[in-house]
Amino acid sequence: MLPPNSLILITGATGHIGSCTLLHLLRAGHRVRAAVRSEAKIAAVLARPQIQALNLGSRLTFTVVPDITAAGAYDNAVQGVTHIIHIASPLATSGVPPDQHDAYYIQPAVRGTMSMLEAANFGGTVRRVVITSSFVALVPVAVMEGAKKRDRRRPVTPNDRIPFIKGPYHSEFAAYAASKVASLRAAEEWMERERPAFDVVYLHPGFVLGRNDAAKTHAQAMQGTNSAVLALLLGKKFGPYAGATVHADDVARAHVASLNPAVLGNQSYILSQPTRWNDARKIAEREFADAFKTKALVKGGSVATMHLPIDTSLTDETFGFTFASYEEQVKSVVSHYLELRAQRISGVHMVAPNSHSHSHAVPSKQDVVVSVTAIAC
Repeated sequence: MLPPNSLILITGATGHIGSCTLLHLLRAGHRVRAAVRSEAKIAAVLARPQIQALNLGSRLTFTVVPDITAAGAYDNAVQGVTHIIHIASPLATSGVPPDQHDAYYIQPAVRGTMSMLEAANFGGTVRRVVITSSFVALVPVAVMEGAKKRDRRRPVTPNDRIPFIKGPYHSEFAAYAASKVASLRAAEEWMERERPAFDVVYLHPGFVLGRNDAAKTHAQAMQGTNSAVLALLLGKKFGPYAGATVHADDVARAHVASLNPAVLGNQSYILSQPTRWNDARKIAEREFADAFKTKALVKGGSVATMHLPIDTSLTDETFGFTFASYEEQVKSVVSHYLELRAQRISGVHMVAPNSHSHSHAVPSKQDVVVSVTAIAC
């Protein structure tokens, strides 16, 4: 439990993981200060129905940090803060030229993390920082993409580390992965060198799947990691990708639980479980049969799976809750996509599994344009 006067600073609250974590923090009764990049982002957060449904009073406040790479970027944001959840970092985005990978991915990820740690040290009130790292900081990209085999007798552990490799990179995903490797290394080296009064918990989620409340349209729902499942169910064939996924709600729960001093600090925790991507087909066919009849979803897609053994024993022992199954992850992703799609086409506001409220409109060409290069974990 946290003291009643605790104040939690969160970054990245306008993204998939951040929006879910913010909601979990507020539902748990915490006082939260959200660092966002603009006044418009504040309005977007406050406009979410899930936020409006809470009786927040003064429990949610905001601070604007336009540039997380600027010197002293978070100095004002950390004033009076006791705990920090640092999620903000560049995500894999298609269309970034290789000669801009360092400026777009590496520098913001590293500098943003360093700015936060330096501000926390300068402020003097922070007791713990929770940093959202990634599974790709523990496993080489070549293995994640199936280009290189890994000894199946040796599972991925939270203490695994891989070297940082400078660009140019062959893909946005590789550049994103390098940014996670670089920021983790920079944070651990800084903690070892400076030995501040606070500790750090590093969380390493796999491919994060689940309802994204930051998405307002079905096209936005197809962005990020959720696009892997949705592209598969819209007939795309691609991969392989490592079979390592986790529900967004579980990632959020782990972030909130990591604030508890009973959780060992200066330690990494893997948030993931083994997955076979193509299992999404039979799950969707069973749970959303009507969507296939109306062609809101289509058959024929495939995502090859790179199987990786994962040692989550430390995570299981520390957090003590059962992670949602891949079936629950898929149902969360698909139901939200269909809900948003139905709103666009026919004004339907809720679509449940096996519901008869799916629109009978055939998806347009735009509906099935899904960027599978923007998958990140």
